Amino acid sequence: MLILPIVGGSLIMLFVDVCRLCDEIEAISSRSSMISLVSNFIKNLEVNDLELAVRFIIGELFPPWEPEIGLGASGVIGCVIKVFSSSKSEFFKVFKSTGDLGLASMRIAEKIGCIPLLTASEGDLTIKDVYEGFKSIARASGEGSRRKKIRLFHGLLLRARRPVEVKYLVKLALGERRHGFSEGLMEEAIADAFNLPYELVRRAHMLTSDLGLTARIAKLKGVEGLRRQRIVLFHPVKPMLAEKANDLLSALRELGGRASFEIKVDGARVQVHKLNDKVKIFSRRATDVTTSLPEVVEVVKRVAAESAVFEGEVIALTSNGKPAPFQLLMRRFRRQRSVSELVSKIPLKLYFFDILYLNGETLIDKPYIERRKILRSVVSEDVIIETLITSKYEEAQTFYEKALKDGHEGLIAKDLESPYTPGVRGKKWLKIKPVFNTLDLVVIAAEYGHGYRASMLSDLYLAAYNPENNEFEVVGKCFTGLTDEELIWITKRLKEVAIKEEGRVVYVEPKIVVEVAFDEVQKSPHYKSGLALRFPRIIRIRDDKSPLEVDTIQTLSKIFEEQRGRRKEAT
Repeated sequence: MLILPIVGGSLIMLFVDVCRLCDEIEAISSRSSMISLVSNFIKNLEVNDLELAVRFIIGELFPPWEPEIGLGASGVIGCVIKVFSSSKSEFFKVFKSTGDLGLASMRIAEKIGCIPLLTASEGDLTIKDVYEGFKSIARASGEGSRRKKIRLFHGLLLRARRPVEVKYLVKLALGERRHGFSEGLMEEAIADAFNLPYELVRRAHMLTSDLGLTARIAKLKGVEGLRRQRIVLFHPVKPMLAEKANDLLSALRELGGRASFEIKVDGARVQVHKLNDKVKIFSRRATDVTTSLPEVVEVVKRVAAESAVFEGEVIALTSNGKPAPFQLLMRRFRRQRSVSELVSKIPLKLYFFDILYLNGETLIDKPYIERRKILRSVVSEDVIIETLITSKYEEAQTFYEKALKDGHEGLIAKDLESPYTPGVRGKKWLKIKPVFNTLDLVVIAAEYGHGYRASMLSDLYLAAYNPENNEFEVVGKCFTGLTDEELIWITKRLKEVAIKEEGRVVYVEPKIVVEVAFDEVQKSPHYKSGLALRFPRIIRIRDDKSPLEVDTIQTLSKIFEEQRGRRKEAT
């Protein structure tokens, strides 16, 4: 039952009610029951509280392009230990039994019943209090900012009246989403709460990349508001994604015998927003990377459009103008300070391949071929990805071979009549690359190496996502593929997201995605997943991908079954 005190004539949403709801969700396995529970919870909320509650329920504090709070697991754990007069050994003993930092924090708080916190004078935490508290943490910057962030989070914990609030303050601080309520389920809950078509809710979410804002529009403006929703400048649109094609010929047939073939460069996908001289560049994960790419910003400023949203790829170049390795490009994307030092060392090139918005008009519903014409009318050919439109397999094959010879990854085949469908991975766009086995996996632990690598976290435990239990499950351990420079970087990054150390092993938050090549998938009794990769080696670190984009256990199972089928055919 909601606890909604009346303050100044308005009902106030308490944080504890969101926490209790999330606990209820965690205990439910039925998809429809979860949707109904959340729908009933959000339908009568005041609109500002609605926006925050929707984000909190899916484990988000802010829209994805806003800065992260930057506390890290070690900072959060340290605050919990200090506030509840615990110790590291006691905390990790509890964590070992729960496997969940939020739940472990709640158990620690339960031991003293939050008694020291009852002297706080501010009263019960509202969801606005929590939002404002985390916003202050995110904004802390400059010298001494980490100490300030920790002090602010410490103050937020002190205001928690109940152990369950501690649990979800910790989860929000770490960006954990382990109660199983995904963005897709929230789209359905919003549609149900306000009696609206699901397709319209999903479309608005894909256009705004903000479920909180989507819920606000749904409540205030209904069907017409959702239907009229357009791209919002400087709010990144969810990217349209491509399926893998078996080969070039099957891609051409799938797309009706005539298609556009675009060079697939070995770069980082970006979405570029422009309003006069103001430019923002967002990564595939909707992170604002504008400050890291000053020369790209200058290219966009010269585009002859008052306002526009483009899709493109940024690549790094060698001294002879050829595509440089992806990891060099990632050095540029990671650099936030002293960017100018790298501009001359690692030059970048921007290639546009689509336009989604121009001078106030949203273009995503126009067919690809028309968007392509509009793009060519706005930017010069030298900054558009090289493209061949053909119905002839031989022409496409020659184009493909040239792309590979020039150091590119392959081709993207596109349906000439397809609209741009944000957030959808479908068969209107098809990836064509040389055949070899790779998976995107997330690092969940790492072990110190030996010899000259003794100070580096060089042995990585790799996990795939299992949507059935909402967990990342280990499928292998890998210690090959990364350069020494990359190992130094990944060691530093892993330590920033470390949860605990046990001997030589460091357990980390699932934040870092890597692309992994392997020989085959095997059955394994050593891992919970029951599967393991044979001879895994890391191809590259995928800073541009979210942990939620990694391959699933079901994908590995499918590969295993396909391997078994091929062996049977061979015998």
